[in-house]
Amino acid sequence: MELDLPSASADPAFRRIPPHLLDGFVAHDLPRGCLFATPGDLRNQVLIIESGRLRVYLAGENRELSLSFLEPGDIYTTHTPTYVEAVVPSRIWLMETVAFARKLASDPSVTPVMMRVLGRLLVNAVNLIEDLAFREVPARLARFLTGMAERRGRPLDGGIWLLPLDLGTEDIASLLGSTRQTVSSLLNQWEREGILQRQGRRVFYIYQLDTLRRLGTPI
Repeated sequence: MELDLPSASADPAFRRIPPHLLDGFVAHDLPRGCLFATPGDLRNQVLIIESGRLRVYLAGENRELSLSFLEPGDIYTTHTPTYVEAVVPSRIWLMETVAFARKLASDPSVTPVMMRVLGRLLVNAVNLIEDLAFREVPARLARFLTGMAERRGRPLDGGIWLLPLDLGTEDIASLLGSTRQTVSSLLNQWEREGILQRQGRRVFYIYQLDTLRRLGTPI
Protein backbone atom coordinates (compact mmCIF):
# COMPACT_ATOMS: atom_id res chain seq x y z
CA MET A 1 0.00 0.00 0.00
CA GLU A 2 1.40 3.40 -1.02
CA LEU A 3 1.78 5.84 1.86
CA ASP A 4 0.51 9.41 1.72
CA LEU A 5 3.27 11.98 1.53
CA PRO A 6 3.23 15.76 1.99
CA SER A 7 2.97 17.60 -1.33
CA ALA A 8 6.12 19.21 -2.70
CA SER A 9 4.51 22.64 -2.33
CA ALA A 10 3.56 22.15 1.33
CA ASP A 11 3.68 25.30 3.44
CA PRO A 12 6.99 25.82 5.33
CA ALA A 13 5.08 25.90 8.64
CA PHE A 14 3.79 22.40 7.92
CA ARG A 15 7.24 21.17 6.94
CA ARG A 16 8.60 22.26 10.34
CA ILE A 17 6.52 19.51 11.94
CA PRO A 18 8.72 16.48 12.78
CA PRO A 19 8.26 14.04 9.84
CA HIS A 20 7.61 11.07 12.11
CA LEU A 21 4.62 12.93 13.60
CA LEU A 22 2.66 12.10 10.44
CA ASP A 23 3.12 8.35 10.89
CA GLY A 24 -0.38 6.89 11.07
CA PHE A 25 -2.12 9.99 9.67
CA VAL A 26 -4.06 9.87 6.39
CA ALA A 27 -4.26 12.85 4.02
CA HIS A 28 -7.62 14.31 2.90
CA ASP A 29 -8.40 17.16 0.52
CA LEU A 30 -11.27 19.49 1.44
CA PRO A 31 -13.00 21.78 -1.08
CA ARG A 32 -13.76 25.37 -0.20
CA GLY A 33 -16.90 25.59 1.92
CA CYS A 34 -16.65 22.03 3.24
CA LEU A 35 -18.12 21.84 6.75
CA PHE A 36 -15.72 19.29 8.12
CA ALA A 37 -16.88 19.07 11.75
CA THR A 38 -19.93 20.11 13.75
CA PRO A 39 -20.91 20.03 17.44
CA GLY A 40 -21.96 16.54 18.41
CA ASP A 41 -20.07 14.99 15.50
CA LEU A 42 -19.61 11.30 16.19
CA ARG A 43 -16.15 11.36 14.65
CA ASN A 44 -13.33 11.82 17.13
CA GLN A 45 -10.23 12.67 15.14
CA VAL A 46 -7.12 14.81 15.33
CA LEU A 47 -6.24 16.83 12.25
CA ILE A 48 -3.09 18.60 11.07
CA ILE A 49 -3.36 21.29 8.41
CA GLU A 50 -0.91 20.96 5.52
CA SER A 51 -2.28 23.75 3.34
CA GLY A 52 -5.25 26.10 3.13
CA ARG A 53 -7.22 27.54 6.04
CA LEU A 54 -9.98 26.22 8.30
CA ARG A 55 -12.30 28.43 10.32
CA VAL A 56 -13.27 27.36 13.85
CA TYR A 57 -16.51 29.01 14.95
CA LEU A 58 -19.59 28.88 17.13
CA ALA A 59 -23.05 29.36 15.66
CA GLY A 60 -26.41 30.38 17.07
CA GLU A 61 -29.73 30.84 15.34
CA ASN A 62 -28.85 34.20 13.79
CA ARG A 63 -25.13 34.68 14.31
CA GLU A 64 -21.74 33.07 13.88
CA LEU A 65 -18.69 33.87 15.99
CA SER A 66 -15.24 32.90 14.71
CA LEU A 67 -12.80 31.70 17.37
CA SER A 68 -9.76 31.12 15.19
CA PHE A 69 -8.46 30.37 11.71
CA LEU A 70 -6.36 27.21 11.56
CA GLU A 71 -3.36 27.50 9.27
CA PRO A 72 -0.66 25.14 7.95
CA GLY A 73 1.14 23.42 10.80
CA ASP A 74 -1.78 23.76 13.22
CA ILE A 75 -3.35 20.81 15.04
CA TYR A 76 -6.99 20.56 16.09
CA THR A 77 -9.63 17.96 16.97
CA THR A 78 -13.16 17.29 15.81
CA HIS A 79 -14.24 16.46 19.36
CA THR A 80 -15.21 20.00 20.40
CA PRO A 81 -18.49 22.00 20.47
CA THR A 82 -17.37 24.02 17.43
CA TYR A 83 -17.88 24.06 13.69
CA VAL A 84 -14.83 23.62 11.45
CA GLU A 85 -15.11 24.84 7.87
CA ALA A 86 -12.60 24.96 5.02
CA VAL A 87 -12.65 28.58 3.86
CA VAL A 88 -10.26 27.80 0.98
CA PRO A 89 -9.32 24.46 -0.62
CA SER A 90 -7.34 22.70 2.09
CA ARG A 91 -5.33 19.55 2.65
CA ILE A 92 -5.44 17.98 6.10
CA TRP A 93 -4.06 14.87 7.78
CA LEU A 94 -6.32 12.80 10.03
CA MET A 95 -5.88 10.25 12.80
CA GLU A 96 -8.29 8.80 15.33
CA THR A 97 -7.94 10.56 18.69
CA VAL A 98 -7.31 7.31 20.59
CA ALA A 99 -4.39 6.48 18.30
CA PHE A 100 -3.08 10.04 18.58
CA ALA A 101 -3.23 9.85 22.38
CA ARG A 102 -0.98 6.80 22.26
CA LYS A 103 1.41 8.68 19.99
CA LEU A 104 1.36 11.69 22.34
CA ALA A 105 2.22 9.48 25.30
CA SER A 106 5.09 7.75 23.56
CA ASP A 107 6.60 10.66 21.61
CA PRO A 108 7.49 13.82 23.63
CA SER A 109 8.21 15.83 20.45
CA VAL A 110 4.49 15.98 19.70
CA THR A 111 3.65 17.88 22.89
CA PRO A 112 5.18 21.32 22.07
CA VAL A 113 3.35 21.47 18.72
CA MET A 114 0.04 20.59 20.33
CA MET A 115 0.51 23.05 23.20
CA ARG A 116 1.38 25.87 20.81
CA VAL A 117 -1.88 25.49 18.92
CA LEU A 118 -4.04 25.04 22.01
CA GLY A 119 -2.37 28.03 23.62
CA ARG A 120 -3.08 30.23 20.60
CA LEU A 121 -6.71 29.12 20.50
CA LEU A 122 -7.10 29.91 24.20
CA VAL A 123 -5.51 33.34 23.77
CA ASN A 124 -7.81 34.07 20.82
CA ALA A 125 -10.88 33.07 22.82
CA VAL A 126 -9.88 35.17 25.84
CA ASN A 127 -9.06 38.16 23.63
CA LEU A 128 -12.40 37.81 21.87
CA ILE A 129 -14.31 37.79 25.16
CA GLU A 130 -12.31 40.78 26.41
CA ASP A 131 -12.90 42.71 23.19
CA LEU A 132 -16.64 42.05 23.15
CA ALA A 133 -16.93 43.07 26.80
CA PHE A 134 -14.71 46.14 26.93
CA ARG A 135 -13.96 47.47 23.44
CA GLU A 136 -15.99 49.03 20.67
CA VAL A 137 -15.46 47.84 17.10
CA PRO A 138 -12.83 50.48 16.15
CA ALA A 139 -10.67 49.45 19.12
CA ARG A 140 -11.13 45.76 18.29
CA LEU A 141 -10.05 46.28 14.68
CA ALA A 142 -7.09 48.46 15.67
CA ARG A 143 -5.92 45.86 18.19
CA PHE A 144 -6.35 43.06 15.66
CA LEU A 145 -4.26 44.85 13.01
CA THR A 146 -1.62 45.81 15.57
CA GLY A 147 -1.28 42.23 16.75
CA MET A 148 -1.10 40.85 13.21
CA ALA A 149 1.54 43.43 12.24
CA GLU A 150 3.65 42.52 15.26
CA ARG A 151 3.38 38.78 14.55
CA ARG A 152 3.48 38.66 10.75
CA GLY A 153 4.35 42.12 9.52
CA ARG A 154 7.65 43.21 8.00
CA PRO A 155 9.11 46.62 8.89
CA LEU A 156 10.10 48.81 5.95
CA ASP A 157 11.93 52.11 5.77
CA GLY A 158 10.31 55.14 7.34
CA GLY A 159 8.39 53.26 10.04
CA ILE A 160 6.09 51.58 7.52
CA TRP A 161 4.94 48.00 8.10
CA LEU A 162 4.04 45.57 5.31
CA LEU A 163 1.32 43.18 6.46
CA PRO A 164 0.30 40.28 4.19
CA LEU A 165 -3.12 39.33 5.53
CA ASP A 166 -4.80 36.48 3.72
CA LEU A 167 -8.18 37.24 5.28
CA GLY A 168 -11.05 39.01 3.60
CA THR A 169 -13.06 41.80 5.21
CA GLU A 170 -15.83 39.35 6.07
CA ASP A 171 -13.33 37.02 7.77
CA ILE A 172 -11.96 39.87 9.88
CA ALA A 173 -15.46 41.02 10.79
CA SER A 174 -16.37 37.50 11.90
CA LEU A 175 -13.30 37.32 14.14
CA LEU A 176 -14.21 40.67 15.71
CA GLY A 177 -17.90 39.98 16.23
CA SER A 178 -18.80 42.78 13.81
CA THR A 179 -20.14 43.19 10.27
CA ARG A 180 -18.32 43.41 6.96
CA GLN A 181 -19.82 46.86 6.33
CA THR A 182 -18.54 48.25 9.64
CA VAL A 183 -15.02 46.87 9.18
CA SER A 184 -14.85 48.09 5.58
CA SER A 185 -16.03 51.56 6.62
CA LEU A 186 -13.35 51.79 9.33
CA LEU A 187 -10.60 50.66 6.96
CA ASN A 188 -11.70 53.25 4.41
CA GLN A 189 -11.68 55.94 7.11
CA TRP A 190 -8.18 55.01 8.26
CA GLU A 191 -6.97 55.05 4.67
CA ARG A 192 -8.26 58.60 4.29
CA GLU A 193 -6.52 59.55 7.53
CA GLY A 194 -3.21 58.11 6.32
CA ILE A 195 -3.01 55.43 9.00
CA LEU A 196 -2.88 52.53 6.56
CA GLN A 197 -3.37 51.58 2.94
CA ARG A 198 -4.76 48.46 1.34
CA GLN A 199 -2.82 47.12 -1.63
CA GLY A 200 -5.19 44.81 -3.44
CA ARG A 201 -7.41 42.62 -1.26
CA ARG A 202 -4.85 40.91 0.97
CA VAL A 203 -1.96 43.29 1.68
CA PHE A 204 -1.83 46.25 4.05
CA TYR A 205 0.76 49.00 4.38
CA ILE A 206 0.54 50.38 7.91
CA TYR A 207 1.98 53.88 8.10
CA GLN A 208 1.08 54.70 11.71
CA LEU A 209 1.39 51.59 13.86
CA ASP A 210 1.60 53.68 17.05
CA THR A 211 -1.73 55.31 16.16
CA LEU A 212 -3.32 51.88 15.81
CA ARG A 213 -1.90 50.90 19.20
CA ARG A 214 -3.51 53.96 20.78
CA LEU A 215 -6.83 53.27 19.06
CA GLY A 216 -6.76 49.71 20.37
CA THR A 217 -6.21 50.75 23.99
CA PRO A 218 -9.43 51.12 26.00
CA ILE A 219 -9.84 54.45 27.76
